[in-house]
Amino acid sequence: MTLRRFSLTAPLVLGLLLSSAQAATLPCPLAAKLDINTYLTLSLEQWSEADQDQGSAAYAECQAGQLTDTLGNSPQLRERIVKLRTLYRTLRELEGSLAYAMAGGGTMHSHAVPRSYPEIEGTLSSVAALVLSPVGGQTAGRFTLSLNASKKAFEDRIKALKVWKPKAAASTSAYDAKTFGADVTRYAQAGAELMKLLGNKNDAATAAAYLPLQSPIFLGEYLREF
Repeated sequence: MTLRRFSLTAPLVLGLLLSSAQAATLPCPLAAKLDINTYLTLSLEQWSEADQDQGSAAYAECQAGQLTDTLGNSPQLRERIVKLRTLYRTLRELEGSLAYAMAGGGTMHSHAVPRSYPEIEGTLSSVAALVLSPVGGQTAGRFTLSLNASKKAFEDRIKALKVWKPKAAASTSAYDAKTFGADVTRYAQAGAELMKLLGNKNDAATAAAYLPLQSPIFLGEYLREF
């Protein structure tokens, strides 16, 4: 039996972005000022799953471009944002792959990955704005609590994933123990790299940058359900 596995590899992501860029009808300077739903409504001629994936990726690229331009005078922060974006997207890709295996397949897991990119850009814009503002450097107990909650949520998720096994026979069609274990390892490594990059300062900007660790796609629900 051939095991099927979802993986949004770099060439596929690049293809998605190229296709979406060709399909987009709105210029990026305008798109960057719109919310995602308005952008998709105005730019998509069809509402197929693939079109929505491509539209979401194109919108995120416009947002990313605007943020890069905004940070033109802050090269170190701009480089840091690029690294964060890569890590956030890696986490979402692996979450989609792990969820696919846990649920026994399903194309919705691959669709969710590019559709998570606009939210990632929102987080990055927030982090950048905080870093450039005196507010971002403010420290408080509530920021420490938020940062620690993000770390704990991720660490608990890794522990649960390491011991997870399919409970139902239907799940086994997309599950391979070796592949699943390798993805969990990569997921843990990406999270560790993100935390190393962010550090442990209990300020507003750092707490905000940790927040994506609290909200994975699918995995929180699937660890309870499957």
